[in-house]
Amino acid sequence: MSHRLEKSAGLKKSQLAHIRQLEQLCNQFEGLTMKLNWATLHTRPTNQVNDFLFYIGDKPVGYLALYVFNKRQAEVSAMIDPTYRQRGIFKQLLAAASSELEKRNIPDFLFICEQRSVSGTNTMKAIGAAHNFSEYKMDLKEATKATAKPELQIRPAYREDIADLVRMDEICFGVSPDISQTYFENNLSDLRRTLLMATIGSKPAGKIQVLIAEAETYISGFCMLPAYRGQGYGMAILTDTVHQLVTRGHQNITLEVEANNRSALSLYERCGFETTTAYDYYRLPVTKHR
Repeated sequence: MSHRLEKSAGLKKSQLAHIRQLEQLCNQFEGLTMKLNWATLHTRPTNQVNDFLFYIGDKPVGYLALYVFNKRQAEVSAMIDPTYRQRGIFKQLLAAASSELEKRNIPDFLFICEQRSVSGTNTMKAIGAAHNFSEYKMDLKEATKATAKPELQIRPAYREDIADLVRMDEICFGVSPDISQTYFENNLSDLRRTLLMATIGSKPAGKIQVLIAEAETYISGFCMLPAYRGQGYGMAILTDTVHQLVTRGHQNITLEVEANNRSALSLYERCGFETTTAYDYYRLPVTKHR
């Protein structure tokens, strides 16, 4: 039976359906909540290879996705059909991804591995990837009352805000300005996303994004500039955002937070979120897989 590896710049509907099929199979096999960033997969650029699919005959049995948010590393999600593991499929996908990242001068992989995935953890050990940090996935269990801060204004972000949004991403998350600029230019008009700017007076203070996806509503990109932290503004933004979502009937509201960010974790817990799973991130130099 024929084997083939597809390197894809942008994803077709048929490929997305194959990825969904494989995700469901792998999640059921190990009881996982795999992190695949579906909103990103639906909006892949068509001038850049970020997705690698492996087929045996017409059956999708392997998939690797690259997510590049800065020039230092590419985050990676990967999965192999349980029936076809231990056959070198992941190794072939990884080699193809390595070649792509070398062309783009990106030095490191950052693999996303759910903590309870035995196969994923064993694979990280086998390839010599080093644990870098962990994140918790948190789901809203019970919304708390919105916190009032009269001097704080929360409004939709506009194209004239892009420079401020890019600056916030660089300061708060270390995202490369060119990548952030492209992201905001391409996504401000996405009807599934709501990007909100928080201001005090006329000065930008923070931002938060809401993505209405198929099964969940994601809160992401939430940050406050350093000058406005520790003053209750973050809680006011988050509780107001959650209140608006619940009022409009949205359920399954979720977010992610770095495990060692104790202040953010505490804030989310006070706003009614609970941890449901955890993801470990493993770093590996691309040059190890030339």
